[in-house]
Amino acid sequence: MESARRAASSLQQTRSQEGDLEGNGGSKRPYEPILENGDIHQYVPILFQLRFRHLAVVTVSLPCFAFLFCIIYSFFHHYDLVTRTHCNVWNVAPSISASIGNFAPQKYVWKVCIALHSAPRLLICQMYHTHMQKVLKRDGFIQQFALFTCTLNVAEVFSLLLLSVVPSVEDFTLHKLCFGSFLFFSAFFIASSFYLFSCHRISPGSHLDRQSLYYKKVLLMTNFSAILVAMYCYWRHNTYCEPGMYSIFSVFEYTVVLSNMAYHFTSYYDFYHTSVTLGNSVSGLGTTSAMRQE
Repeated sequence: MESARRAASSLQQTRSQEGDLEGNGGSKRPYEPILENGDIHQYVPILFQLRFRHLAVVTVSLPCFAFLFCIIYSFFHHYDLVTRTHCNVWNVAPSISASIGNFAPQKYVWKVCIALHSAPRLLICQMYHTHMQKVLKRDGFIQQFALFTCTLNVAEVFSLLLLSVVPSVEDFTLHKLCFGSFLFFSAFFIASSFYLFSCHRISPGSHLDRQSLYYKKVLLMTNFSAILVAMYCYWRHNTYCEPGMYSIFSVFEYTVVLSNMAYHFTSYYDFYHTSVTLGNSVSGLGTTSAMRQE
């Protein structure tokens, strides 16, 4: 309480002493207070500020748009090519691998969107690591497991990037390896992050935290169920070459991808009140960046 009062008093004094918070023409400029031991140490002029929930929307929108564009465009313009398999039986749903990697302009749209969304995804990985250090129990094993979970998330991002760069038509073996790696890292990240947030939080959290956890549970069950059904349908298609079986596999493959995107979008609720800021150093020697709670 004493520290908070000193911070508030320092804030009032700094604002009343001189027009440091005003730019040319008397217009107000946003400043970010830098705290040390609960006291305001200095003010940093804010150059850029972005609410994370807006960043989360943009980050999930890029792969979602690319996915829908590739599937729909392939359906109307390359239907015979993206539904054909080695069995030469009837299918209706386009394959994801063929839709995103074999034809233009789909492959370019997919690669650009995945590349653009990768940097924010890596930022989210770092944010989750910091977030887990704060909200999870201080037990050494739990903190190490949280670090391992975030490492899985990073590996998922890079496997998706490599999967997008190497289409199945160019190197099917490497493409299949990358796709398997993506499923492995994605599934283990989803399971381990849900386990940590549901069983090892210090406190139950806010309403948004509980809402995020509920969505995580539903999407985990959806994702894992879709993976199992897709694997079964893929096996049946390769073993018996039944008409339409590959289309059923494709539909559940869509479900795997979309539920994965939706699971990562729960960061919208986890960091709803978080802002990412970039500001000038008061000394003029550089810039500072920070994430803060509103």
